[in-house]
Amino acid sequence: MRTSKKLQKKIVHFVSVLVKNNNQQLFDTLVLKLKENELAKGYEQICYALNFPFELDYLIYEVFEEANENGWKSSDLVNSLEIAYQAAVYQLNSQPGITPVWTGPTFDTSFIQFQTYETVKQLIGSAKNEIFIVGYNFSFKQEIIRTLLKELESAAERKCRINIIVNDKEENYNEIRLNWSKEQYLLNIYSWKGTDQNDYASLHAKLLIIDQKKLFLTSANFSYHGFMRNIETGIVIENHDVIREIWMQYHSLLRNNQIKKVY
Repeated sequence: MRTSKKLQKKIVHFVSVLVKNNNQQLFDTLVLKLKENELAKGYEQICYALNFPFELDYLIYEVFEEANENGWKSSDLVNSLEIAYQAAVYQLNSQPGITPVWTGPTFDTSFIQFQTYETVKQLIGSAKNEIFIVGYNFSFKQEIIRTLLKELESAAERKCRINIIVNDKEENYNEIRLNWSKEQYLLNIYSWKGTDQNDYASLHAKLLIIDQKKLFLTSANFSYHGFMRNIETGIVIENHDVIREIWMQYHSLLRNNQIKKVY
Protein backbone atom coordinates (compact mmCIF):
# COMPACT_ATOMS: atom_id res chain seq x y z
CA MET A 1 0.00 0.00 0.00
CA ARG A 2 1.36 3.41 -1.01
CA THR A 3 0.30 6.66 0.63
CA SER A 4 0.09 9.82 -1.46
CA LYS A 5 -0.68 13.41 -0.52
CA LYS A 6 -3.07 13.52 -3.46
CA LEU A 7 -5.13 10.66 -2.01
CA GLN A 8 -5.14 12.17 1.49
CA LYS A 9 -6.37 15.48 0.08
CA LYS A 10 -9.18 13.74 -1.78
CA ILE A 11 -10.21 11.89 1.39
CA VAL A 12 -10.19 15.09 3.45
CA HIS A 13 -12.17 16.97 0.79
CA PHE A 14 -14.81 14.25 0.52
CA VAL A 15 -15.21 13.91 4.29
CA SER A 16 -15.40 17.69 4.85
CA VAL A 17 -18.27 17.99 2.36
CA LEU A 18 -20.02 15.03 3.96
CA VAL A 19 -19.72 16.43 7.49
CA LYS A 20 -20.80 19.95 6.52
CA ASN A 21 -23.98 18.46 5.10
CA ASN A 22 -24.55 16.44 8.29
CA ASN A 23 -24.64 13.12 6.43
CA GLN A 24 -23.52 10.62 9.05
CA GLN A 25 -25.97 8.04 7.71
CA LEU A 26 -24.30 8.21 4.29
CA PHE A 27 -20.90 7.83 5.92
CA ASP A 28 -22.08 4.74 7.85
CA THR A 29 -23.45 3.28 4.60
CA LEU A 30 -20.12 3.93 2.87
CA VAL A 31 -18.15 2.17 5.61
CA LEU A 32 -20.53 -0.80 5.50
CA LYS A 33 -20.22 -1.16 1.72
CA LEU A 34 -16.43 -1.00 1.88
CA LYS A 35 -16.36 -3.72 4.55
CA GLU A 36 -18.51 -5.89 2.31
CA ASN A 37 -16.61 -5.25 -0.93
CA GLU A 38 -12.96 -4.97 -2.00
CA LEU A 39 -11.91 -1.97 -4.08
CA ALA A 40 -9.84 -4.10 -6.44
CA LYS A 41 -12.88 -6.17 -7.38
CA GLY A 42 -14.74 -3.18 -8.76
CA TYR A 43 -15.05 0.16 -7.04
CA GLU A 44 -17.45 1.30 -9.78
CA GLN A 45 -20.00 -1.18 -8.47
CA ILE A 46 -19.54 0.17 -4.94
CA CYS A 47 -20.28 3.68 -6.19
CA TYR A 48 -23.38 2.42 -7.99
CA ALA A 49 -24.61 0.65 -4.86
CA LEU A 50 -24.07 3.74 -2.70
CA ASN A 51 -26.27 5.92 -4.92
CA PHE A 52 -24.84 9.12 -3.41
CA PRO A 53 -25.97 12.62 -4.47
CA PHE A 54 -23.99 13.89 -7.46
CA GLU A 55 -21.36 15.95 -5.60
CA LEU A 56 -20.58 13.18 -3.11
CA ASP A 57 -20.72 10.51 -5.83
CA TYR A 58 -18.13 12.40 -7.87
CA LEU A 59 -15.83 12.95 -4.89
CA ILE A 60 -15.98 9.37 -3.55
CA TYR A 61 -15.34 8.00 -7.06
CA GLU A 62 -12.12 10.04 -7.17
CA VAL A 63 -11.17 8.67 -3.73
CA PHE A 64 -11.85 5.08 -4.82
CA GLU A 65 -9.89 5.55 -8.05
CA GLU A 66 -6.85 7.04 -6.34
CA ALA A 67 -6.93 4.47 -3.52
CA ASN A 68 -7.09 1.61 -5.98
CA GLU A 69 -4.16 3.00 -8.00
CA ASN A 70 -2.12 3.15 -4.77
CA GLY A 71 -2.89 -0.47 -3.95
CA TRP A 72 -5.16 0.22 -0.99
CA LYS A 73 -7.50 -2.41 0.34
CA SER A 74 -11.00 -1.49 1.44
CA SER A 75 -9.92 -1.89 5.08
CA ASP A 76 -7.10 0.63 4.56
CA LEU A 77 -9.54 3.16 3.13
CA VAL A 78 -12.06 2.58 5.92
CA ASN A 79 -9.37 3.37 8.52
CA SER A 80 -8.37 6.61 6.78
CA LEU A 81 -11.97 7.66 6.21
CA GLU A 82 -12.88 7.09 9.87
CA ILE A 83 -9.89 9.11 11.12
CA ALA A 84 -10.69 11.94 8.70
CA TYR A 85 -14.37 11.86 9.69
CA GLN A 86 -13.63 12.07 13.43
CA ALA A 87 -11.22 14.96 12.83
CA ALA A 88 -13.77 16.81 10.66
CA VAL A 89 -16.55 16.39 13.22
CA TYR A 90 -14.28 17.61 16.02
CA GLN A 91 -13.22 20.64 13.98
CA LEU A 92 -16.83 21.46 13.07
CA ASN A 93 -17.98 21.22 16.69
CA SER A 94 -15.07 23.39 17.83
CA GLN A 95 -15.76 26.20 15.39
CA PRO A 96 -17.49 29.31 16.74
CA GLY A 97 -21.15 29.41 15.84
CA ILE A 98 -23.15 32.60 15.29
CA THR A 99 -26.92 32.36 14.85
CA PRO A 100 -29.22 35.37 14.31
CA VAL A 101 -32.40 35.51 16.39
CA TRP A 102 -35.31 37.91 16.46
CA THR A 103 -38.75 38.70 17.77
CA GLY A 104 -40.98 39.51 14.82
CA PRO A 105 -42.94 38.06 11.91
CA THR A 106 -41.50 35.26 9.81
CA PHE A 107 -42.11 34.62 6.13
CA ASP A 108 -41.22 31.90 3.66
CA THR A 109 -38.26 34.01 2.57
CA SER A 110 -37.17 35.09 6.09
CA PHE A 111 -33.42 35.12 6.60
CA ILE A 112 -33.79 34.73 10.39
CA GLN A 113 -35.65 31.57 11.36
CA PHE A 114 -35.12 31.53 15.14
CA GLN A 115 -37.50 33.41 17.44
CA THR A 116 -36.42 34.95 20.75
CA TYR A 117 -38.81 33.12 23.05
CA GLU A 118 -38.07 29.63 21.70
CA THR A 119 -34.33 30.39 21.70
CA VAL A 120 -34.32 31.44 25.37
CA LYS A 121 -36.38 28.40 26.34
CA GLN A 122 -34.07 26.02 24.47
CA LEU A 123 -30.93 27.59 25.91
CA ILE A 124 -32.21 27.39 29.49
CA GLY A 125 -33.21 23.77 28.91
CA SER A 126 -29.71 22.92 27.67
CA ALA A 127 -27.91 24.28 30.76
CA LYS A 128 -25.87 21.85 32.87
CA ASN A 129 -23.90 24.03 35.30
CA GLU A 130 -24.83 27.71 35.25
CA ILE A 131 -27.37 30.13 33.83
CA PHE A 132 -26.22 33.74 33.90
CA ILE A 133 -28.77 36.43 32.98
CA VAL A 134 -28.32 40.19 32.70
CA GLY A 135 -31.42 42.29 32.09
CA TYR A 136 -32.85 45.77 32.29
CA ASN A 137 -36.51 44.90 32.81
CA PHE A 138 -38.28 41.72 33.94
CA SER A 139 -42.02 41.01 33.81
CA PHE A 140 -43.86 37.74 34.50
CA LYS A 141 -47.44 38.95 34.14
CA GLN A 142 -48.19 36.57 31.26
CA GLU A 143 -48.24 32.79 31.72
CA ILE A 144 -46.02 32.20 28.69
CA ILE A 145 -43.22 34.20 30.33
CA ARG A 146 -43.80 32.51 33.70
CA THR A 147 -43.13 29.28 31.81
CA LEU A 148 -39.56 30.49 31.27
CA LEU A 149 -39.23 31.04 35.02
CA LYS A 150 -40.38 27.44 35.53
CA GLU A 151 -37.62 26.40 33.13
CA LEU A 152 -35.16 28.27 35.35
CA GLU A 153 -36.56 26.47 38.40
CA SER A 154 -36.14 23.12 36.65
CA ALA A 155 -32.54 24.03 35.84
CA ALA A 156 -31.95 24.92 39.50
CA GLU A 157 -33.26 21.50 40.50
CA ARG A 158 -30.72 20.02 38.05
CA LYS A 159 -28.06 21.70 40.25
CA CYS A 160 -27.52 24.62 37.83
CA ARG A 161 -26.45 27.83 39.51
CA ILE A 162 -28.87 30.64 38.63
CA ASN A 163 -27.30 34.12 38.64
CA ILE A 164 -29.35 37.13 37.55
CA ILE A 165 -28.12 40.73 37.42
CA VAL A 166 -30.83 43.39 37.15
CA ASN A 167 -30.95 47.15 36.86
CA ASP A 168 -31.24 49.07 40.12
CA LYS A 169 -35.03 49.12 40.33
CA GLU A 170 -36.71 47.31 43.20
CA GLU A 171 -39.67 46.22 41.09
CA ASN A 172 -37.25 44.30 38.86
CA TYR A 173 -35.88 41.91 41.45
CA ASN A 174 -39.21 41.77 43.30
CA GLU A 175 -40.85 40.62 40.06
CA ILE A 176 -38.43 37.68 39.93
CA ARG A 177 -38.44 36.97 43.65
CA LEU A 178 -42.25 36.98 44.06
CA ASN A 179 -42.74 34.60 41.12
CA TRP A 180 -39.98 32.19 42.19
CA SER A 181 -41.62 29.12 43.74
CA LYS A 182 -38.56 27.10 44.75
CA GLU A 183 -36.20 27.47 47.71
CA GLN A 184 -34.59 30.88 48.00
CA TYR A 185 -31.05 29.50 48.09
CA LEU A 186 -31.45 28.17 44.53
CA LEU A 187 -31.64 31.71 43.12
CA ASN A 188 -29.07 34.52 43.20
CA ILE A 189 -30.22 38.02 42.24
CA TYR A 190 -27.79 40.92 42.02
CA SER A 191 -28.62 44.56 41.45
CA TRP A 192 -26.57 47.22 39.70
CA LYS A 193 -25.74 50.07 42.06
CA GLY A 194 -22.63 51.68 40.55
CA THR A 195 -20.68 54.19 42.64
CA ASP A 196 -20.97 57.85 43.44
CA GLN A 197 -17.84 58.44 41.38
CA ASN A 198 -19.09 57.13 38.01
CA ASP A 199 -21.47 58.58 35.45
CA TYR A 200 -23.13 55.35 34.28
CA ALA A 201 -26.87 55.85 34.53
CA SER A 202 -28.21 52.29 34.43
CA LEU A 203 -27.56 48.67 33.57
CA HIS A 204 -29.26 48.40 30.19
CA ALA A 205 -27.70 45.20 28.79
CA LYS A 206 -29.72 42.08 27.97
CA LEU A 207 -27.88 38.79 27.70
CA LEU A 208 -27.98 35.12 28.65
CA ILE A 209 -24.89 32.95 29.16
CA ILE A 210 -25.19 29.17 29.43
CA ASP A 211 -22.33 27.22 31.06
CA GLN A 212 -19.89 29.89 29.80
CA LYS A 213 -20.22 28.18 26.39
CA LYS A 214 -23.24 29.85 24.80
CA LEU A 215 -24.04 33.56 24.76
CA PHE A 216 -27.31 35.14 23.69
CA LEU A 217 -27.08 38.90 23.16
CA THR A 218 -30.43 40.57 22.50
CA SER A 219 -32.26 43.87 22.43
CA ALA A 220 -35.26 42.19 24.10
CA ASN A 221 -36.23 42.65 27.73
CA PHE A 222 -37.23 39.56 29.71
CA SER A 223 -40.92 40.24 29.15
CA TYR A 224 -43.93 39.37 27.02
CA HIS A 225 -43.44 42.32 24.69
CA GLY A 226 -39.71 41.69 24.41
CA PHE A 227 -40.14 38.02 23.57
CA MET A 228 -43.44 38.06 21.68
CA ARG A 229 -44.67 41.48 20.52
CA ASN A 230 -41.86 43.92 19.77
CA ILE A 231 -39.41 43.77 16.87
CA GLU A 232 -36.20 42.67 18.59
CA THR A 233 -32.89 41.34 17.29
CA GLY A 234 -30.13 39.23 18.81
CA ILE A 235 -27.45 36.64 18.16
CA VAL A 236 -26.40 33.36 19.77
CA ILE A 237 -22.64 32.81 19.92
CA GLU A 238 -21.16 29.38 20.69
CA ASN A 239 -17.61 28.10 21.23
CA HIS A 240 -15.84 31.45 21.38
CA ASP A 241 -13.49 33.00 23.95
CA VAL A 242 -15.56 36.19 23.99
CA ILE A 243 -18.27 34.36 25.97
CA ARG A 244 -16.07 33.83 29.00
CA GLU A 245 -14.61 37.32 28.63
CA ILE A 246 -18.09 38.86 28.89
CA TRP A 247 -18.94 36.56 31.81
CA MET A 248 -15.76 37.65 33.62
CA GLN A 249 -16.42 41.32 32.86
CA TYR A 250 -19.76 41.17 34.66
CA HIS A 251 -18.23 39.26 37.57
CA SER A 252 -15.70 42.08 37.85
CA LEU A 253 -18.63 44.36 38.73
CA LEU A 254 -19.23 42.23 41.79
CA ARG A 255 -15.55 42.15 42.76
CA ASN A 256 -15.41 45.93 42.48
CA ASN A 257 -18.61 46.53 44.46
CA GLN A 258 -20.57 47.78 41.45
CA ILE A 259 -23.39 45.30 42.08
CA LYS A 260 -24.93 43.96 45.29
CA LYS A 261 -26.71 40.73 46.16
CA VAL A 262 -30.40 41.40 46.84
CA TYR A 263 -31.78 37.83 47.00
